[in-house]
Amino acid sequence: MTRNIWAGLIALILVITCGVLEVVLLSRSYNKMRDYCRDVMDSCEAETLTTEQYNEFRGSWIKLRETSELLLPHLDVYEINLRFAEGQAYIEQGDYDNLMAQLAVIDELLEYVPHLMKPSFRHIV
Repeated sequence: MTRNIWAGLIALILVITCGVLEVVLLSRSYNKMRDYCRDVMDSCEAETLTTEQYNEFRGSWIKLRETSELLLPHLDVYEINLRFAEGQAYIEQGDYDNLMAQLAVIDELLEYVPHLMKPSFRHIV
């Protein structure tokens, strides 16, 4: 009986530890991506952003997306994908105004998604 209790406690500790690490590591990655997004937004506002720079930014998102899809709700990650795809069309057309709108949404979502990962009483209720 005591052995089963210890095994259960160890399993619980492992699950909680993995959950905390997931939240911390993904939150950091999303914060870095958000900082990158703000740099891209500055370049877009100055109309100096090139297609290559946007493609590098999008490539960084794809790397983060691969990890995110394993651990987060797909709808939130999918929405960011859609915004990147629309932004691709705008950068290729040189439409900086519409691209800026898409980047603003991406920026907001990059802030919002990590908030969803953090357990709180409001999320449970």
